Amino acid sequence: KVSTGSYKRQVYEVPSGKQLVDQAVIDRITWATWTSVLGDEVIGIWSRHAEKADVNCACVSHSGINLVTGDDFGMVKLFDFPCPEKFVRTCFCIITTKSAVDIMVLYCFSRRCMMEISPTLNL
Repeated sequence: KVSTGSYKRQVYEVPSGKQLVDQAVIDRITWATWTSVLGDEVIGIWSRHAEKADVNCACVSHSGINLVTGDDFGMVKLFDFPCPEKFVRTCFCIITTKSAVDIMVLYCFSRRCMMEISPTLNL
């Protein structure tokens, strides 16, 4: 599954690379990971006044019950997953920097922590 620059989700078959367009087939897929900011499952991550480019990244926990996001305002937010309702309240929010346009968040394989990475840190 990929997200395009025009904010569309596209799903491809592996290993053929053929694009899947049958929504019934796509709906039956169980994803091993989730890092997309697009889809019915994550509608709630968008605040009332957010623009499409404001939320930069998302990652679902390995247990599949939490979703963490990073946005243009330097905020890392934790949600229940899925969050299909619009304008859902976050479970937890921290402000990491004054501006973090290129923030990335992910869960550690130990399943005990979440990491935030910004290219400005020069790691």
